[in-house]
Amino acid sequence: MKQIAIFSPNYSPELGACASRIQHLAERLQKEGNQVTVYTTFPNYPTGNIFSDYRNLLSKKIIHRENINGIKVIRFSFYPSNSSSSFVRLFSMLTLALSWFFAFPSLKKQHPSIILVQSPPLLPVFTVWILSQLIKLNTQKGYSPSLILNLSDLYPRVLLDLGRINLDKIKGHTIYNLLLNFEAFIYKKMDFIIGQSDEIVDYVKEIVPSMPVFLYRNGVYSQSFKVKEDYKIKGREPIKLVYAGLLGVAQGILEVIENIDFEKVNAQLHLYGNGNERDLIEKFIQTKFLNTGKKQTVFLYDAIPSKEIAQKLADYDAAIIIQKKQILGTVPSKIYEAMAAGLPILLFGSGESAYLIKKYNLGITISTQTSNISLSSFEHLFVDTRTLEDKMKSIADKMVIEFKIQHLKKLSSKERQIFGENGRRAAQYSFDKEVQFKNIKELFD
Repeated sequence: MKQIAIFSPNYSPELGACASRIQHLAERLQKEGNQVTVYTTFPNYPTGNIFSDYRNLLSKKIIHRENINGIKVIRFSFYPSNSSSSFVRLFSMLTLALSWFFAFPSLKKQHPSIILVQSPPLLPVFTVWILSQLIKLNTQKGYSPSLILNLSDLYPRVLLDLGRINLDKIKGHTIYNLLLNFEAFIYKKMDFIIGQSDEIVDYVKEIVPSMPVFLYRNGVYSQSFKVKEDYKIKGREPIKLVYAGLLGVAQGILEVIENIDFEKVNAQLHLYGNGNERDLIEKFIQTKFLNTGKKQTVFLYDAIPSKEIAQKLADYDAAIIIQKKQILGTVPSKIYEAMAAGLPILLFGSGESAYLIKKYNLGITISTQTSNISLSSFEHLFVDTRTLEDKMKSIADKMVIEFKIQHLKKLSSKERQIFGENGRRAAQYSFDKEVQFKNIKELFD
């Protein structure tokens, strides 16, 4: 029986890809006969606020121990935030990195043979590496735990993709180079690296060619999903699109509902989720529909656990997935969930996400890279300071998006069924969590 320590900023009862992936991995490893301990934080994702059930605990102690489905979980207090401010996010990351130093006594007692750490964020990974060195010094000679890094996003590359670092400026270029050096340093200190996409795997291999890198997609419990059976849309009934996930700036949902006329294209958009744009989306719905008597085409619901989402998705006609900007290495978990439910997919995005949709014939894509779609331009469509060329480009982009929604609705039920059945098959045989676990199981044997 191996002792395995897992460090992750997110864990159950939090929702989202990271918490779900790490929980499945911990429970699956324990099922294999290992003893797993998870070191994490007080749950706060995605709102940046500590969950109500844990607030009283936090006021009494900075470290909390509990057992979730047989897994020993140790939580450390830190300053949570989902702020758009880079300074606030950096401070939050720093407090997380410092809080994990308090794991040393427990880690020394556990004496793990394997330590796995989740990134992002990258700075706390540095803390875990230091901890691994400290327990080496404080135990018998020859003890050396294997360090495994799990990468779900690429930092600092994501800062570049989101436009938060400007390489045209000397300061931005210098900061980015420093972050790249820090990233390379961290990678070289690992024994193995796991990535959630082919793009991440290829990226790491370029930086550290000798590093063993394994693909481990988020995946789904395909057997837990209700599978769509009826793909017919009767007469003038609207096509019902569903989005279940984070409602943040990067996802671009607010911009979509502000600028796409769903009534015009005879469609409805149903949103499940939470995030820093939820309040703005709720306000838009109240202003646009509830206070005007206009026919409602956008609906907002609370975020619900993955088990409930697995039963809800099949009630809709198609899944809509938004990637406002192409972020290298990112493949939204919503794609795998739509596959498992047998839903056709309408993707606004590029990169590996679009590649998967095309490879498995899962639906329709609009490439934000090749067509240079700029959703944010819509709200300023008729501002005088905009050039005629800009206005024409914005109108063209809007027309493409609306046309694709109409096109999906006008497809025959058989064509939509082919998309859905292809997805269901891919979810079962390629992207099921058990299939994905087998890809990395040898690391822990």
